[in-house]
Amino acid sequence: MGRTARDKRPNVRPVEKIELNDEHVGRRLALTLVFLLAGAGLLVYSFMQLFTPQSEWVTVEAGSSAGASSASEFVFLYRLGGGELSPAAENKAVTAAYTQLCRTAFEVFHNQMEVPGVNNLYAINRHPNEELTVDKGLYNAFATVERSGNRSIYLGPVYERYENVFYCQDDSQLTDFDPRLSSTVAAEYAAYAAYARDPQSVQIELLGENRIRLRVSEEYLAFAQREGIGSFIDFSWMRNAFIADYLAEGLAARGFGKGALTSFDGFARNLEQGGEDFSLQIYDRQGGTLYGAAVMHYQGPMSIVDLRDYPANAMDETRFYQLRSGEIRTPYVDLADGLSRNALHNLTCCARDKGCGEVLLEMIPVYISGSFQPEALTALAAKGIGSVYCADSVVRSTMADLTFDQFYEDENVRYTIAPAGTK
Repeated sequence: MGRTARDKRPNVRPVEKIELNDEHVGRRLALTLVFLLAGAGLLVYSFMQLFTPQSEWVTVEAGSSAGASSASEFVFLYRLGGGELSPAAENKAVTAAYTQLCRTAFEVFHNQMEVPGVNNLYAINRHPNEELTVDKGLYNAFATVERSGNRSIYLGPVYERYENVFYCQDDSQLTDFDPRLSSTVAAEYAAYAAYARDPQSVQIELLGENRIRLRVSEEYLAFAQREGIGSFIDFSWMRNAFIADYLAEGLAARGFGKGALTSFDGFARNLEQGGEDFSLQIYDRQGGTLYGAAVMHYQGPMSIVDLRDYPANAMDETRFYQLRSGEIRTPYVDLADGLSRNALHNLTCCARDKGCGEVLLEMIPVYISGSFQPEALTALAAKGIGSVYCADSVVRSTMADLTFDQFYEDENVRYTIAPAGTK
């Protein structure tokens, strides 16, 4: 593909202050405006600026036949040409495949809707201790969870209750759902978390050939009935990591491996095998200000997970809540006690030979923590997972084959790029 030399820095506005004392909707809007990109713009969408006008890259839109689907939460960019099909025919074929995969992913990973003939999360939660046959992609997601040893999906009862925080319109409505504002709610979440940590209480059993059983103890079943619990398991805020893998693997299996997927909430899969230059905007929050710290460049297949403690687009309305005090409630719930916490404002991790789900599950103990332990990133690097984060206006990375550009300069803060692996 032809390329032209050009400034690779995204065209962004200067740094904007977060207004902490405005009305709730206004505060969220102030955060959103910093990025100037709707939907999934935080990640792969930025590399569109690098393509020439003659580029054959297109944005694939799911067809209207998809109905309710995961497509609204993703941007899918695809490079046409190079195969037996004409660009028009290839576009039609990849659109049909993407439409079908987005529809199926939505149905399979849904935890709030019954879908006839589909054993999705909703059905599994309502049929404990029964053997069920599930979609292969969902089975693979459960297998990834089991290999990781991470039990965050078993926090279903906490997610079911806590997610109401993000739909509150005023701080006065938080006390029924926020454990940091109510000792009663905190005790309830701690009880839920205790069950979630215990494999003897709840466990997905993988039976082979896409058959599973959600095993739940009699004690937990009785507790759930008393408490009105409807969800023992839920991917919750992690869902799009696994859906990104589901879509990427489904597209590749159909021969459409020349694209890049990104979700609005920070999960990206690049399938492109060629030498195209992809970019990721690295942000940093210092107090009430968001800064563009750097632009990360990479080539080739990559899975990226970007976790952050602030909203970055309009769709984040359902993932964050900012109190009048300026505190921001995030979706990252700790398995230890059911409270949300994060050790950094931003942590970006990437891997060339792992999916987003696997990367995320390895990141969780590092990010969902009361304190940041830089040495934990060394352990991730040993597993083939690179990390990028900011500290004291320095962009640090553990992945040697990444390159960085300055994002833009601000008169108050100037970010420097540390050599890979330095502390």
